Amino acid sequence: MGDHEWTGSLSYAGDILASRSYNDVRSGRAPMSAAALSARTLPNFDLGNLGQASSDKGSQQGGSPQRTPSERTAYNGANTGAISTEKPGMHETIEDVEITGTRKLWTFITWLLTWWIPSPFLNWCGRMKRPDVRMAWREKVAICIIILFIWCVLLFVIIGLGLILCPKEYVWTMEDIAGHNSPDDAYVALRGRVYDISEYVNQKHGTSSYQASKDLMMMYAGQDVNVSFPISVRVACPSLVSPKADPKYSMYLTVADINAMQTFPFTHKVGTLSSSKELSDQSFYARYVLPTMNLFKKGDVVWDYDWVKSMHKDQGKYWRVINQEVFNMEDYFATIDSPINTDDKWRFLNNHIENIFDDKGAGSTDITDEWERIPWGPRERQANYNCMKNLFYVGKVDDRQSVRCLFTNYMLLAFACVLMAIVLVKFLTALQFGNKRRPVPPSKFVVCQVPCYTEDEASLVKTIESLAGLDYNDKKKLIFMICDGNIVGSGNDRSTPRIVLDILGVDP
Repeated sequence: MGDHEWTGSLSYAGDILASRSYNDVRSGRAPMSAAALSARTLPNFDLGNLGQASSDKGSQQGGSPQRTPSERTAYNGANTGAISTEKPGMHETIEDVEITGTRKLWTFITWLLTWWIPSPFLNWCGRMKRPDVRMAWREKVAICIIILFIWCVLLFVIIGLGLILCPKEYVWTMEDIAGHNSPDDAYVALRGRVYDISEYVNQKHGTSSYQASKDLMMMYAGQDVNVSFPISVRVACPSLVSPKADPKYSMYLTVADINAMQTFPFTHKVGTLSSSKELSDQSFYARYVLPTMNLFKKGDVVWDYDWVKSMHKDQGKYWRVINQEVFNMEDYFATIDSPINTDDKWRFLNNHIENIFDDKGAGSTDITDEWERIPWGPRERQANYNCMKNLFYVGKVDDRQSVRCLFTNYMLLAFACVLMAIVLVKFLTALQFGNKRRPVPPSKFVVCQVPCYTEDEASLVKTIESLAGLDYNDKKKLIFMICDGNIVGSGNDRSTPRIVLDILGVDP
């Protein structure tokens, strides 16, 4: 037996002797001798043979302790029998135990997660020769993979799930747009779209006879500029307005909001500026306005559904929602109700649409179902929809405050409430509002295991005194001191096993 094994055996013997003699010191009884104590506490540990082995090795190697190889049997805490046997040349043993169903399931999961790591690689690179060691390593890797998977799930719930349920949208309300009215930050709304004209206003506009200065352009900033860009009905609804009804493209809707007409200094109406080639083209809006403005597009205009509903129900306005799209048909009904427009050509939309919109606030604001029930063919349906989209579309319903978009926030709030409830319950259960009866000390045997390595005498005394003061029956309490090697700690003048034996008054 090597030097370190001999000292480990001595320390082991001293540990057991120390653990059984401390109660004698506390009770005032004289400490027992090593032989008597060993006979009382160590029925299968021969201290004489240990000393004999030491002297034998000393005679063989000039004082160095030596012990002949032999098998040692270690007993468990309940003294139920040997659980491992150590043979000469072996430092580790393999124990065969019954495999339960839970263990089989965990083994399957472990292999399922770590099959991509070949066992020969662990044997060669990891120096794991034994299969149980390799399996233990795989189990640790499997646990790490499971933890990583749980982290990914949490990150998905916190970040990814919200983006899936409610994708990020680049949308602005009219209140948001109104705040962008400075030369360096100028937004406008045009037929349900938002455009940033901060750079556009610095470019040259108009004709030689009618120049559009930057100051005039800034009058549009933060506004809905639909009125400044009217579209001929025949251009917007070519399938509903025939060339015979409007041969000169002169049919324009009456603007219901008179104040909006006075807001802007210029109206981009085809034919109003003869010196402009662009304004002489009937396709001015589609050919010149949209391609240019799309270069500065930021997103869509959104409207709060409750506000649209208020316009419909409370004020009797012709605001409706179809498939989450908001339409304002104020100009259409202002046109057909005008006394100068008596011709039926102004009623170019399907009469079912007029009846749905003109409900005096009695119907539903969201008319998607009514729209679907209109008895028309696919071509007529598409023609009416395109016409409404070109003339009356003003944006989409703002769903950023819907349950779908706030689901992840509600879920995280629920988790936080559960955690706070758990903390609160734990706190309340820890409070003591009266005299609490002390529990009856248990009658079972108690083993207090104390590992020590390089501690000093003061620390060991404090630990032992603390354990000795526990409210357990001294006759059923065992303080088991384990000295991990015959080591002299920093600042100590004796080895740790020697300090423990001196504290307990044991002379081996």
